[in-house]
Amino acid sequence: MTRALEHKISTAAGAARRWGWRSLLAIVDQGLISGANFVLVILFARWLSPPEYGAVSVALSVFLLVANVHHAVVLEPMSVLGPRHFPDRLPRYFRTVLRAHLAAVTALALALVGASLLEVRSTPYLTRALAGLALSTPMVLTFWLLRRLCYVNSDPRTALRGGGAFLTSALLGAFLVRDQGWQSPASLFLITAAAALCAAAVLTGATGLRRGGSQAPPAPSLRETLQAHWTYGRWMLGVSLTYWLANSALPVLLALSAGLAGSAELRAVENLVTPILQATGALSLLLLPWVSGQTQALGPAYLRRFHLHGMLAAVSITGGYLVPVVLLRGHLMEWIYGPGAYTALAGLVPVVALATMVRGISDLSLSTALKGAARPEAHFYATVGSSAFVLTGGWWLIRHFGVTGAALTMLASNLTQAAVLALFYLRLTRRLGAPHAAD
Repeated sequence: MTRALEHKISTAAGAARRWGWRSLLAIVDQGLISGANFVLVILFARWLSPPEYGAVSVALSVFLLVANVHHAVVLEPMSVLGPRHFPDRLPRYFRTVLRAHLAAVTALALALVGASLLEVRSTPYLTRALAGLALSTPMVLTFWLLRRLCYVNSDPRTALRGGGAFLTSALLGAFLVRDQGWQSPASLFLITAAAALCAAAVLTGATGLRRGGSQAPPAPSLRETLQAHWTYGRWMLGVSLTYWLANSALPVLLALSAGLAGSAELRAVENLVTPILQATGALSLLLLPWVSGQTQALGPAYLRRFHLHGMLAAVSITGGYLVPVVLLRGHLMEWIYGPGAYTALAGLVPVVALATMVRGISDLSLSTALKGAARPEAHFYATVGSSAFVLTGGWWLIRHFGVTGAALTMLASNLTQAAVLALFYLRLTRRLGAPHAAD
């Protein structure tokens, strides 16, 4: 009995160490990429005029819409379905997914080219930003795909190598642009494209795409893969569109109401808090395949324990970052953007920070648990509710209060999403009646 207990304790301790180390690597990896993106958006906020930076902000919002669609039909199904349905033939499954990915990013890039042509006469700054975005999107999404393969394989160490390459390349590109005087709304996206290309080159060959000899099970057909992805991803596709409306459309709405300068102001405030969402997102990427596999093996009762641990971790991580940001907001705004640039907006930082904390906690606990239980419809209804508010009450707030209204809309939208996800989680766990002992 004693030996059995000691063995269980040793096994649990070993698992905790492994996951602790993997979590650290995932956070560092995401930190490198988030750090590179953070430095770029800050540098361009200092280098560009508000209307130019507003065009960058709107283009970034458009990119998030495109990325959400790609995430829904390619990345998210791969993270959930790979470990559940193709565990014995992951490398070949990955290669099939890559084929679908290449077709998807080609179509998305062409759509962005068309959007940039529509803006040629009306908004030159936005035309340049969208043209740069059209070039960078295939490279960035390919890099994201290769990183996601690393996390599906529970290999954040390899992903970290790609993150390091991305950071180094992005910083070198920024220095080159500044030295040559090439600052423009398109430059940020061209730098990102080059950095993503370098990082993808580092990851290629280290993600399992080449493994799987002649004795391996046959690869799933493209039709089988697309059908599996669509069965799961059709909910997530709806989520991606409504999620964008609820979380990323505010710069576009501000541009329509207050001009590109209004979008620049909102982005300047968001820049202070978005790094922590990248950290919780990295943890969610790492945990999702594990939660999906454990839920499949142990049943939905596993979700109770995960939700509790996920919420405690999210509160600690987001609070530890956001509290200092709120306390030092005036100094940070002046130090980051320079005296008089966006310092008058420091009063909005607490509102945006609270909205960020709500979203970070919800994403890492409720959202990951429901995704692991293969309940994507919960996210669809959550984002439908919050996007409906954005398009009604949120639009009214933005039209009457500008950037302040956008910050309040962000908070209300995130609270709405969290509340709906919580309702779905409670319904799921109560209906199953899962006892804690089954955890």
